[in-house]
Amino acid sequence: MMREKFDKMRKSSKYMMVTGIIFLIISIPTFLDYSAFPTINPQIGPHQIASWISFFFTFVGFVLLVMAFGQEDM
Repeated sequence: MMREKFDKMRKSSKYMMVTGIIFLIISIPTFLDYSAFPTINPQIGPHQIASWISFFFTFVGFVLLVMAFGQEDM
């Protein structure tokens, strides 16, 4: 009974790790090539839609990785 629960948690943590790494990989090109995305205001500078998208993907990716490694530690 407990073994099945741990196997299920381990499987979900593997999926969370993969998803977190995918989010981090997606955030790299959006951060490097943010000029391809539309700007909110060109006078503001780096505060563009792509930088917010990149920040979001990076944050979610790291949170997923931390949660997955926390589950793996059990």
